Amino acid sequence: MRLFLIFFPFFLFSLNLSEILTHPKSYVRDFYLTEFMRETNSTVLAYKAYNAMYEQKPFKHLRILSKKNDAFKEIYRCINVKPEYLKEVDISCILNNGLSLRTISKLDKKDLIYLYKNLPEGTVKSAVSAFLRNDFSAVFKERDLGYYFILHFPSKKIDQNISDFSLFENRYFHLFVKYAVIYNFPKIQHSLMKINYKIFNDNVKWWLFLNALKNKNKKLAKKILYSIHKKNSKILFWMWRLGNKAAKKQLLKNGRVNVYTLYAYEEANKKFFIKNKIIYNSIKKPKYDQTNPWDVLKFWDEFKKRKDLFAFSKELDSNKSIALKALVLDKAFKFKYNFFITPDIYNDNNVSLKAFVYAIARQESRFIPASVSRSYALGTMQIMPFLIRDYKGDVFKQFDYKENIKLGAKHIKWLFSKLKDPLMVAYAYNGGVGFVNRKVKNYFKYEGKYEPFLNMELIPYDESREYGKKVIVNFIIYSHIFGDKNMSLHKLFKNSLKN
Repeated sequence: MRLFLIFFPFFLFSLNLSEILTHPKSYVRDFYLTEFMRETNSTVLAYKAYNAMYEQKPFKHLRILSKKNDAFKEIYRCINVKPEYLKEVDISCILNNGLSLRTISKLDKKDLIYLYKNLPEGTVKSAVSAFLRNDFSAVFKERDLGYYFILHFPSKKIDQNISDFSLFENRYFHLFVKYAVIYNFPKIQHSLMKINYKIFNDNVKWWLFLNALKNKNKKLAKKILYSIHKKNSKILFWMWRLGNKAAKKQLLKNGRVNVYTLYAYEEANKKFFIKNKIIYNSIKKPKYDQTNPWDVLKFWDEFKKRKDLFAFSKELDSNKSIALKALVLDKAFKFKYNFFITPDIYNDNNVSLKAFVYAIARQESRFIPASVSRSYALGTMQIMPFLIRDYKGDVFKQFDYKENIKLGAKHIKWLFSKLKDPLMVAYAYNGGVGFVNRKVKNYFKYEGKYEPFLNMELIPYDESREYGKKVIVNFIIYSHIFGDKNMSLHKLFKNSLKN
């Protein structure tokens, strides 16, 4: 009877581990393996699934395992040390970043003393010492400690004048400068304006430029900006905003739409060439089914290898593979044109809402229904499994346009009820409402000579920063496609200023 109780649940599962393992290693397979781990009652099978993964995620997967077996619970506690069991885990857990710097900053004096006594000499012990003494004057006298603090502890406590940056001048220096600018360390920023910007690469110069502009040193900002070698649309845009009319003319020669070229085109009353009809249904059965995640993986493999891209696009000339064809054509034309396809995924009398749904779908998945991201965001709208469950959805039905779009549109409506502003909603779709309220909304300005563009360049997370720019451009383009010809970046920013 006991054997029956142990084995019986395995036959009830909707997922079959053996079948999943027949597919090639990928994020798609990892998604199914993760769901299997959540579903199975067998620690052995869950661990087998964990070991078979393409990319193991300790916080996600070990947390699942920790709920099934006490041995894994101890491992999970080691990578995610909490103050309540700080003294119960091996000290090596602390050394391997199991205890975050932010958590260390919140420990009481007894715990800090315990760590200081037990940790070997090194960066972590030095960090503990700084908090124990409440003295951060030595943080930037040691490179590793300096990077450790500025990347993981954006607090004014560590802000100080720095006379010599030579210790940090390596390939990671752009991170130092970036976070000093983004997290607003006034003394460090002032120190950075005295640095010899000419010796650095374009990446460092970009953040030194933003630092100078943010601190209202226009003369220095222009010098740094003009010293950047690669004059892409972003650099040309800022040259224009700082007074270079020739840079605007160069921007207007770029036919590829982005937030910088769109703004220039609007001021010149010029229109982009937008291509949204690309399907003629010459193929009855396309080579790949874009609603099948395993087929989409095969498509990506072939896409990387194919050289005859126009011929490849003809093999995908069907409404059933429109998203795949659009990707192939984009590359075939060397990204010179603007493909904004309009698959029949969502209808709404509210043109603005419809345009925003399409804007998000284009940015998230380029309309590929069977998309799976590294973090297991699913479907056209790339919705995270936890959010799908919150909305009472089925994670295994997210490769269906209708199911996924329905949940995505519902989430967008909820975000608009909280934030109103399309740009803020774009940031929130990517990083969450909490991120926008904590890191963006309260610091974001629409007034000022360089706003909102300067603030757009200073959004804390790289992915969210670029995501917001792209979504808002998509929103303008799809607004035009669906009938609202009056929508523009200029109008959107003015409306946001009023709100």
